[in-house]
Amino acid sequence: MTRTARQTPLAPDEVAPRGEVRQATLLFSAAAAAFGITEAIAGFAFGSPRAFITGLMFLALAAWLAIFPQRLLTRQPVASVVSTVAIVITTVLVATAPLQPVVAIAAATALLIPIAAALPYLEVRSLRRLMVIAWVAIILTGAAGFLPDDPSLPRIVAEFLRLWGLTLASGLVLFLLYQSSENLKASGREFHQLFNLSADLAEATEPAVLGELVARHLAEATNFDDCIIYALAPETSRLVPFGSHPVERSLETDPELLAERPMLGRVVHDRARIVINVTDAEADPIEVRRLRAIGRRVMLLLPLIAQGDPIGVAELTASGNSPIDERRLALARTLAFEAAMAIENGRLYHEIRHQALHDSLTGLANRSLFHDRVGHALTRLERQQGAVVAVLFIDLDDFKHVNDTLGHAHGDRLLALVAERLRTLARSADTVARLGGDEFALLLENIGSSDEALMVARRVISALAVPFELAGQPVMASVSIGVAFRSTADTSVDDLIQEADSAMYEAKRAGKGRALLLQGGAYTPLGAELHPEAT
Repeated sequence: MTRTARQTPLAPDEVAPRGEVRQATLLFSAAAAAFGITEAIAGFAFGSPRAFITGLMFLALAAWLAIFPQRLLTRQPVASVVSTVAIVITTVLVATAPLQPVVAIAAATALLIPIAAALPYLEVRSLRRLMVIAWVAIILTGAAGFLPDDPSLPRIVAEFLRLWGLTLASGLVLFLLYQSSENLKASGREFHQLFNLSADLAEATEPAVLGELVARHLAEATNFDDCIIYALAPETSRLVPFGSHPVERSLETDPELLAERPMLGRVVHDRARIVINVTDAEADPIEVRRLRAIGRRVMLLLPLIAQGDPIGVAELTASGNSPIDERRLALARTLAFEAAMAIENGRLYHEIRHQALHDSLTGLANRSLFHDRVGHALTRLERQQGAVVAVLFIDLDDFKHVNDTLGHAHGDRLLALVAERLRTLARSADTVARLGGDEFALLLENIGSSDEALMVARRVISALAVPFELAGQPVMASVSIGVAFRSTADTSVDDLIQEADSAMYEAKRAGKGRALLLQGGAYTPLGAELHPEAT
């Protein structure tokens, strides 16, 4: 897959404010227009140039607020746009106060508006600077109230303008305080949700549990009905279900049909979110049919990106038809980013754990894992009466000759081929291991008697007696096998493995290509029919 530029999802305080600032500037524009129209009408009706000019200045401010901040938000940071809007509003209020002293108190009150609006978005230094400017502006604007009122306006009109200005200014200040309170509550909820997600993911290591946790947190935090996490399979680069909320949702998903949903591939390729609504005539028809089939109306597809690469897709669906606001979308993207990192870390954990417990050449369990499996098998004997555990210690005969004549590369190839054949002989409950060099081991659990271990040893010798193809020529690989077993947990792991090891060396001394059973301190051959020459 071609790697493209890294795209880090924006946090709620980076994306959602753009929509909030747009709405706020439009609201300020409406308030400025309402006051400007009133002032202009009063100035025109009563022949007051000062009122008329004041009205025109507020109308110009309204037009500027309706147009320029919207454009600036597309190419400048939110903090920069907020600062610009605050300075422009402050300038207009200070400039108009001497023209209309009757509304000076309202203008001084209105100077709190840019400060209240800027609180959530500016850094401390910028906010302090803006507060100093606002403080000076409030003093100047308040001082303008001592100037003589406009004599052209009747007293009742002047008082109306004063009341109207205070109404608009105080209303906006109270609205901004309420909005700030709601934003603080929302931020607290988002922090709590992120904390809970991080705490739960920190304790989850198993992929199945991890996938369900991610899906549940995403659905609950964003108020969607359900969520499915699809992960890219490293072997095939195809999406497969990784987890869901509710759990049964993933059971309803046919992995073979995922390839027929182009929107999923587009999310992975473009690393962009997609919103699908059944009422949208331009929505992808395949996804619309899927939404209707599961009784949902809205779908949000989010890319899961870790270390700059896509690792999957989060599919969120809801039965309601309410639009997905930017804050909700930003929270979903943030949670998806955290989830992607957790999924990737979980993969790395299992990959490292697998490497630590498996042989890199053959993929079989290594000595450490085999030792652990034998220990668990012996422990289970305490609860399973009549069960038998057996260890087969398998060593290739004359393996050094293969390395000396064909080279170490072909020797490694032979070890890998032997591992493949041993793997085909083992049951799912058994453990095949490479202990090192040309030594292998096979743990047989829950067998009825030692006779079953003898049958497996017979199959191993017979299977490995078939020549291997190396360097264009057949290569014979006989083995010597030592067998030890227990029906009670009265021995240690090391003792059981050592018994099988000792039996293997006795088999080599007895002529190689055979198996010996160590039982009661005596070595018992498993029969001439086990020897390769007899098969």
